[in-house]
Amino acid sequence: MPALLAIDPDRPADLMREGRLYEAGEDEPPADVQRLEPWLAGLRPVARVDLHGGRYWLHALVHNPSAVSQWVVDPHASLVERIRVRVLVPGQPAQGFESGYLAGQPEYPLHYGGDVTVPPGAVAHVLVRLESPYFARFPRVSLVPESAYRHAVLSEVVLTLAALGAIGTLAFYNLFVFFGTRDRALLYYSLYMLCAVVAWGLTFHLGAQWLHWHDLRWHYVSFFLFPVFNGLFFIEFLQLQRVSPGLTQATRLNIVLSLVLLPSCFLALPWAHSLATLVLSMSVVLALAAGWVSLASGFAPARYFLAAFLGLAVPASIILPANVGLIDTPVPNPELLTLLGSAADALLLAFALADKIRHLSRQKDEYLQRLNHALAQTRTDHLTGILNRHAFDQMLSQALAPAGGQEEAVPQVLLVMIDLDGLKAINDTHGHTQGDALLCAFARWLGTLRDGHTSVFRLGGDEFAVLAHASDEVRLRAALPLLEARLRADGFPQSGVSFGMAFGYEARTAEALVQRADRRMYAHKTGKRTDSPATGETPRRRAADRVAALRDGG
Repeated sequence: MPALLAIDPDRPADLMREGRLYEAGEDEPPADVQRLEPWLAGLRPVARVDLHGGRYWLHALVHNPSAVSQWVVDPHASLVERIRVRVLVPGQPAQGFESGYLAGQPEYPLHYGGDVTVPPGAVAHVLVRLESPYFARFPRVSLVPESAYRHAVLSEVVLTLAALGAIGTLAFYNLFVFFGTRDRALLYYSLYMLCAVVAWGLTFHLGAQWLHWHDLRWHYVSFFLFPVFNGLFFIEFLQLQRVSPGLTQATRLNIVLSLVLLPSCFLALPWAHSLATLVLSMSVVLALAAGWVSLASGFAPARYFLAAFLGLAVPASIILPANVGLIDTPVPNPELLTLLGSAADALLLAFALADKIRHLSRQKDEYLQRLNHALAQTRTDHLTGILNRHAFDQMLSQALAPAGGQEEAVPQVLLVMIDLDGLKAINDTHGHTQGDALLCAFARWLGTLRDGHTSVFRLGGDEFAVLAHASDEVRLRAALPLLEARLRADGFPQSGVSFGMAFGYEARTAEALVQRADRRMYAHKTGKRTDSPATGETPRRRAADRVAALRDGG
């Protein structure tokens, strides 16, 4: 007989530790306490259950020194196919209930426990039969006050459903986002999370208790698919092929191993749990290594990924060794602890995906900024900083395009071609550095003419242009001569400004408009030379320029 265990309402009584375990036969226990000891003597004692399956009787002798009479016998911490509980109290009828994976409607949802009565002051023999083709971990059996057990069951059921709901919501949300982005990391994440919902839903007997679907062979299919979709996810998400080809290869090997071992769910069910634990353990280790390598390479979203798998590794370090019998189950509900770790993993991985999208968006903005800067450089004169010939050609063509797409519409465009006089003389006399200074000073003063519809350009050498609306003619005719005075006041007394204007309605093409404005600019330059002493111009040349100007309408 086992030692007499005094049960305390303030803490669960561990019947597995205090009782005795026997290998079960076909015979049922007697309903009479007097015949119990000879019956037990016919059973073979064992130290612990075999995780690869078997049938066992647990016998515990308890004494109730408290005033509490309503108790719950709670087998937990492992998946068990069939559970049968018998409680024998001298002088009272035998009590009992059946539970387990194949049981009908349980007394407590998602739990194996059942109510028994142990009167105050009574001594009771508790017999628990455990039968299963495999045991997920070494099972534990506790005797708990009914009120405390009901409260614990309510809390655990709420946590279980909330965690499964959160994981499922994140899975479907990211699957929806995938259809818009076609980012394969989102697809693999969604499939990984959906596997988690199915796997943990079966583990907590949602299928068995609520859908009346009982088939242990399917329990570990989703657990074998965990490493498949998880591996595909972090290979894609962490860009692992680029960062660490070796880890990529190891992850792919684990994916293949998971798929190869998956048929054990149907061909070797007692070993499926241990084999699934093997590939799951390797998957967690590979994920942690991949996250660390990716973060070290500078991939910022990997910090959330690493935090996710560190959060999952904590409960995994408890449940995975217990799965293969390396340790006894150290917590009352290891499945719930691991499910909560999976929910934290799902949430942090969702943060990682969001951070990746934000990271890619930031990269895209930076690329666009660099592209815009590069495009601006192709349109900017490097010496003066104003627009160049390339920008001039583009903007003039756009300005001459018919307004509103109507060919009969007349573009209200004013083109001013400008020649900066005196540049060659300054270059020859004072050097090109002083000539560049003249160009920059003129561009700076020319830039003061810009407004919402006026642009200024350097076309090359000493040639400049202004593109404006036709209504700006008066303003520009008054402003351009003042620029010449400002240049001379800035230390360039030999400089001058010659310009010619042409309107969009005067030419059909950009080339014709430029030629018309250019001829008028040269006419203006010639006229200035006529008024200036020692110009070196002949009367014949001046007359020819005047005729050209009159012919062009100038």
